[in-house]
Amino acid sequence: MVQEPLRAICWDRDAVAIVDQRLLPERIRIIRCTTAAQVVQAIKQMAIRGAPAVGIAGAMALALGARRIQA
Repeated sequence: MVQEPLRAICWDRDAVAIVDQRLLPERIRIIRCTTAAQVVQAIKQMAIRGAPAVGIAGAMALALGARRIQA
């Protein structure tokens, strides 16, 4: 059986799914953020760490915010 690798951050339908890195390696918990503010909060609380992951999370937060803008 081939198992996909766990990603620190990815899209989950209409949300950003973030592995809560504060709990590793004892537990794996996924935080599902549906708003840009929730992603920002996850960054501030250090649920996601490392410059590349934080940059990606910020870009995904912008995309979540852009989705809410109606033309």
